[in-house]
Amino acid sequence: MKSENINPHGGNLYRMANLAGIDPSEILDFSSNLNPLGFPDWVRPLINSKISDLIHYPDPNYTKARISLEKYWNIPKEEIVFGNGASELIQIIPKIKSFDLAVIAQPSYIDYQKSIELAGLEIREIALQKDSDFELNYEELINILNEHAEKQILVLLGHPNNPTGKLLNREKILKISSEYENSFFVIDESFIDFCQNDVSFRNYTSENLSVLWSLTKVMALPGLRIGVLLTDSEIAARVSKILPTWSLNTLSASIIEKFGENQDYIIRSKEKIYEWKSEFQKELEDLKIFQIYNTNANFILLEFLDIKRNISELEYLLLKEYKIGIRNCGNFKGLENNYIRIAIKTPEENEKLLRAFRSVFKKDPKPSKIKRAKPALMLQGTASNVGKSILATAFCRIFTQDGLKVAPFKSQNMALNSFVTYEGAEIGRAQALQAQACKIRADYRMNPILLKPSSEKDSQVILNGKPVEAMDFRDYMKFKLTAFSEVKKSYDSLSEEFDMVVLEGAGGVSEVNLKDKDIVNMRMAEYAKAKVLLIGNIDHGGVFGSFVGAMETMSEWERKLVSGFLINRFRGIKSLLDPGIRYLEEATGKNVFGIVPFLNDLRLPEEDSLEFKSGSLSDTSPLGDRIDIVLIDTPRISNHTDLDSLRIEPDVRVRIAYRKEEIGNPDVLILPGSKNVITDLNYLKESGISDTIINFYKEEKTEIIGICGGYQMLGESVHDPFRIESDLGSAEGLKLIGVKTVLEKEKLLKQTEGIHVLSGKKVSGYEIHHGNTREISARSIFQNTSGESLGHQGPSERVWGTYLHGVFDEDEFRRWFLDKIRLKKGLRPLGKIQAKYELETNLDRLADEVRNSVNMSEIYRILEF
Repeated sequence: MKSENINPHGGNLYRMANLAGIDPSEILDFSSNLNPLGFPDWVRPLINSKISDLIHYPDPNYTKARISLEKYWNIPKEEIVFGNGASELIQIIPKIKSFDLAVIAQPSYIDYQKSIELAGLEIREIALQKDSDFELNYEELINILNEHAEKQILVLLGHPNNPTGKLLNREKILKISSEYENSFFVIDESFIDFCQNDVSFRNYTSENLSVLWSLTKVMALPGLRIGVLLTDSEIAARVSKILPTWSLNTLSASIIEKFGENQDYIIRSKEKIYEWKSEFQKELEDLKIFQIYNTNANFILLEFLDIKRNISELEYLLLKEYKIGIRNCGNFKGLENNYIRIAIKTPEENEKLLRAFRSVFKKDPKPSKIKRAKPALMLQGTASNVGKSILATAFCRIFTQDGLKVAPFKSQNMALNSFVTYEGAEIGRAQALQAQACKIRADYRMNPILLKPSSEKDSQVILNGKPVEAMDFRDYMKFKLTAFSEVKKSYDSLSEEFDMVVLEGAGGVSEVNLKDKDIVNMRMAEYAKAKVLLIGNIDHGGVFGSFVGAMETMSEWERKLVSGFLINRFRGIKSLLDPGIRYLEEATGKNVFGIVPFLNDLRLPEEDSLEFKSGSLSDTSPLGDRIDIVLIDTPRISNHTDLDSLRIEPDVRVRIAYRKEEIGNPDVLILPGSKNVITDLNYLKESGISDTIINFYKEEKTEIIGICGGYQMLGESVHDPFRIESDLGSAEGLKLIGVKTVLEKEKLLKQTEGIHVLSGKKVSGYEIHHGNTREISARSIFQNTSGESLGHQGPSERVWGTYLHGVFDEDEFRRWFLDKIRLKKGLRPLGKIQAKYELETNLDRLADEVRNSVNMSEIYRILEF
C-alpha cells in the first residue's frame, strides 16, 4: 500500500501543526535536513545591517557575491549562476540545451522528475537497489548512454543522494562524462557540506558537467532560498538569460558574500554532526526496529523491519502524541512502503525521538545517556543594577513557599558586600540572602567565584569560599577555564540535592566583548539548561529598546534560552505600557511575563556598591529629632550593608558622605570595611577627611566607629608585609585607638557571636579579614564566647572599632546604642525596641509583591512542573 504523505517535501511546519492542533513552534521537526547548529552567529547582525539596503534593487550581476565565491572556491566568477534556491535552478536546467532524454536515479529528490516532466523530456530511470546498498549502477548508466548515443542526454544525480545519502564515485562519473560528449551531467551537491571528506565536483566542472549547490541546508536558511550553479561560462550565460533578473534578494546575496570568510562554522558543523549521528545511529540500532542505511549526509534512512507497520499511521502518531515530525518516504520511487528519513539533530532532540520510538513500539525504557536537568530558572539583565538579585531572591522565596526545595546560584559575583557561611566560606551577600529566602543555610556552592575589587586593575579572587590571589583582568581570563570546571561541580552538586535552582546572571547580557569567556550568563544557562527571564529596569528609561537591543546581540542558541521578559521597578498605570509590550513581543517573539512595581523600603541588603554609589541610599531629608549618622564612603569600601539595620530605625537618619564637605556635624561617624585598607587610609588623609575625624575626636561630640577595615584605620598603624592588598607596605593610622594591625596571608572567615562588654547585650555577625590586630593600650569592647576580643575602644569611649560585620543587627544592642546617643544628644531614651531587623517578614512581603506581578502559572509551565 502506498503511504499517504503528510509532508511530501519535509519541513512543512504549518501543515503538521494544523493536523496536530498545536503551534508550529512546538513541533520537533526531523523531516527537514537542516544544520542542527542553526545558522552562524554572524547572520543576524549581517541581515540587520542590510535592512536599509532593501530600498534599492539588488545588483543584478551580484558582483560581490561572485567575487567572494571565486576567492573561496577558485572558480571564475563567469562560471557562477545564482538562483532562488536550488529548486529554481533544477527547473531551469532541462531548458538550457535541446535535450532529448533525461536520466535520473530513483529514489531521488522528487523535483528532478517534476522539472523534467515539465520540460516534456523522456525519462530513463536507474533503480537504486537496497540489495546493493543503494549504490548507483554505473554499468546501467553507460548502457543507457550507449543506447542513445545519437541523442542529447541530461543526467541529473544527487551527490550525496537524497534520500539514500549515497555518494557518487567521482572518478567514474568524471570518466563517463568525458567519454560521452552527448551527455550533460548535473551533480546536485546540496548536502555535500555535511560530508566528512572533500569529495565535491566543484573544481571539476566542464562543458558537459555542472555542479548544483545550495546554502539552504548547511546554513540552515531555507527561508532565504540561496542556490548556486557552477558551470561552463557559456552555459552560465545561457542560464542567466532564462532566469528572472533578480533571482536573489539583497539579504541572500549578502549571505553569499560573507559565507566564504567563515569556514570554521562548516568545519565545526561537520564535527558535531558526525559525533551526534554516530551516537544516534547506535541507539537506533539497539531498538532492533529498523534496517539502517549508512548515509553521507545529515540524515538517516530507516526501513521498518515490521512490514505490517503502516508508516502513515506512525507519522500521524508521532506528530499528534509526541509533537515530532518525520519524513515519510512513501512518495520516493522504490521506497513506497516502510521507509522514513530522519534528520540529525542535537543529542537532546535525538533523545526525544528515541524515547518516542521506545514508547510507540513498547520497548523497555532505557536510561538516557543525556541526564535530564533539574528545573532551573535564571534571571539575567539588560544591564547591571536592573534588579536581578532582588528578583532572584523573590523567586527563591516564592518557590519555597510553594513547597519546593530550592537553592540559589550565581557562578561568578563581583561584589564588595560579602558574607561568611557557617563553615567559614566567603560568598556574595546576595546569595546569602537568597539562601535565607530558600530557608536553607548558605554555602560556597551557591557562589563558587567571588571577585572583590582591590584596585582599579586587580580583584581578589575567592574560589569555593576561599581566597586564591589577586588577579588582573588578563590573569583572570586565563584562570576562568579552570574556575568554570569548579563552577559546574558546584552547580551539579546543588542540582542533585535540590528540586530546582534559581540562577542569577551578572552585569548585562549584551556585553559582546566578554562573551567568549562567559561563565556566568548564557554559558551558565546553557550548562544548567535553565529557562532565562531577561530583566529590564524601566525606572532607568528605555526598557523596550534595551530588551530588543539585548536580544539582537544574542546568538541563536542564546535567543532560544530566553523564555521572556520581566519589566522591573515600574511606577504608574500599567496599561500605558501596552503599545510597548506589543512592539517588544512582535519584534522578539518572546512574551512579557510580568511588570514588577517599584518596591520602596524593602529593607533587604543590597548586592554591591552600585546602589550605594548612586546616592539613593543616602537619607538627606530634614533631621528633626533623629540621630544623625554619617557613613564615610571610601574608594575601596566593602560591606556597607553593616548599616542596613540602622536605616530601619524611626529615630535615625543615615547619610553617606562622599566628600569632606558633606560630613557636617553628625552624632555618629562610621568608617566602613575596606578591601584595601592602606589605600583608603591614604585617601582619608589626602582628602582632609582624617582631619575632620580627628577634630570630632577632640571635640568629644561625635561617636566615631570603625568596622573591620575602619577599625584598623582608627588604630596606630597598618602593616601589609606580604603585599596582600597593595604594594604600599605600611601606613600610620589615625591613632585614635591603641591597636596595631598586621595583614596576614591567611584570611579569617567565620560567623561569630559575642557580648558587648559595657551593656552585656548580645551581638552577632561574621568576620572577614586578613588583619591580626594587637592591643597596645586599648580596652576590649566586644568579646566572643571564648573571651577573645572582637574590638576595642580608645581613651574615650566615644571611639571604638570592631571586626564584627553586622554588629548592629541584634535589636536589643542596637536600641541600647541608639538610646545612649539620644541621651548625649539631650533626647529621651526610647527604651523599647522600635524596629525589628528580621528579614523574614521583608522576604515574604517581597515574594507577595512579585507573585502578584508576574504570571506564575506560565513560569511553572516553562519549567515543566
